[in-house]
Amino acid sequence: MGTGRKYDEKFKVEAVKLARETGTKRAEELGIPEGTLGGWVRKARNE
Repeated sequence: MGTGRKYDEKFKVEAVKLARETGTKRAEELGIPEGTLGGWVRKARNE
């Protein structure tokens, strides 16, 4: 079950930018679940 942690928009934008450059495997280094980062990337792609 998730922690319910909230991430600010600036963090999400920078995390998506990093993931697009290096892949979502970097999520652990950022301290977020890989699935969460993947969801942000998919959402950004659809916008």
